Amino acid sequence: MFENLNLPIIAVLAFNAIVFLQSGIDKIVNWKGNLDFITQTLSKVFSNQLIKVALFTVTVLETLGGLFSTLGIFLNIFRLDYLIYAQLGLSLCTSALLVLLIGQRISQNYEGAKTIAVYFVTSLIGLILVFS
Repeated sequence: MFENLNLPIIAVLAFNAIVFLQSGIDKIVNWKGNLDFITQTLSKVFSNQLIKVALFTVTVLETLGGLFSTLGIFLNIFRLDYLIYAQLGLSLCTSALLVLLIGQRISQNYEGAKTIAVYFVTSLIGLILVFS
């Protein structure tokens, strides 16, 4: 059963599951701290209401992306031809990164944007693997 595992897909899904599930859960558990930090960072560029909407959106995308990536790992191990959850997880994680990148670029936090680019490359590799 394990001789035909698609290890590259599983590795990217595991990476995204770890990164995004942890980040999403942190945002849920420490909502106020995250909101305060992001508001302090972005309030010169965005309204407080838009910051709250963006944080909520990123939280949902990260948490669901991490959960679907986790589910995608197990389904890839036991049903090698079943990629829908892997595709959903990677698509949601990549979408979260794009939302984060918009905020970093508009607020002119170019160092933060560079960090997001590293994660984005990993997500793109995963998208190529699961959609080809």
